[in-house]
Amino acid sequence: MSRVLIVDDEESIRETLGAFLSNAGYEVERAEDVPTAQQRLKEGAFDVTVSDIIMPRVSGVELLKMIRQESPRVQVIMMTGQPTVETAGAAVRAGAFDYLIKPVSKESILRCVGNAAKLKATEDERLRLAEVNRRHQEDLERQHKQLQDNYGRLRELETLRDNLTHMIIHDLRAPLSVALGYVDLIKTNIASNLTSRAGGYLDTVLLNLCRLNDMIGSLLDISRLETGKMPLDRHACDMAVLAKSVMDSFDSLVGQRRLSLDSPPEPIMAVCDKEVTRRVLGNLFQNALKFTPDDGCIRITVGRKDSMVRLEVSDNGVGIPPEFHTRIFEKFGQADRQTRQHSTGLGLTFCKLAVEAQGGQIGVESEVSKGSHFWFTLPAA
Repeated sequence: MSRVLIVDDEESIRETLGAFLSNAGYEVERAEDVPTAQQRLKEGAFDVTVSDIIMPRVSGVELLKMIRQESPRVQVIMMTGQPTVETAGAAVRAGAFDYLIKPVSKESILRCVGNAAKLKATEDERLRLAEVNRRHQEDLERQHKQLQDNYGRLRELETLRDNLTHMIIHDLRAPLSVALGYVDLIKTNIASNLTSRAGGYLDTVLLNLCRLNDMIGSLLDISRLETGKMPLDRHACDMAVLAKSVMDSFDSLVGQRRLSLDSPPEPIMAVCDKEVTRRVLGNLFQNALKFTPDDGCIRITVGRKDSMVRLEVSDNGVGIPPEFHTRIFEKFGQADRQTRQHSTGLGLTFCKLAVEAQGGQIGVESEVSKGSHFWFTLPAA
């Protein structure tokens, strides 16, 4: 409901115009002179003021000027019974919304006040939206600053982590190399003098030292790949031959699992670093062995599509829930801590970085209890 203030020194005009507007749904206040009008304006907010121009002591034009200074959004309609060019010009110059000549008809006052109220409402809404936009902009700036601060802190933590990783790699490799050398020396020179149990212990020590060495190597390679400092010797390589050699290298771990290699009779050549790609395929094949039951099946498929060579490692093992399909390629990311409690979560990260560094892509399709289907592509030769 719009609020209207009528200012006129003639009571009959105030009451008549007030009745017209009240019956039309406006909330109306009245004032007999400018000082009273000023008091009314201080006490409450109005949308439209209808004021006579000629009044005792202070004119309506002076009231208009005061309103423009103190309440610039209030729309002011001026009235006069003595219309002249001078009075009309003074009202317009002072910022009047409209100019009415007495006697004012019901239709004229309702039309004029209605238009003024609409303009006031439009201006109020514009300012409200501007304020909402200002606050929203402040919120965005505050959130942006917070994100920048968080990003800066994250970069600091990543730098600290990388520095710590490099320090660990550097400090562990030297004593680990010494331990590996001596264990291998013991195994070579005095293994024949050991009991079968002691020999088994020695084999277990050597196996775990090799695993630890592989973990350290993976950390170093991942760090190099992330920074683009991994040396890659890329040349044409037959992927079917490479896949067969990877499968043969795990022959002692296959057990009763059924293996198959699907590849066209002609060579499928890809441009890649042979040893890095061998490690990628080996990691995927080793994962398949780890999570496939003894009576399960593992298949490697080699093919070509357009300008890319595609390799797939499929199994009918435990499978991976959909929500982990992306996470497993992240550093230290694992699908299930229970089933992968002995995994560092670095193997698939290395695979992803190594494949992408060679211009390819990697992904997985898997369902729980239905097996997994890992694939990667490389540029064809």
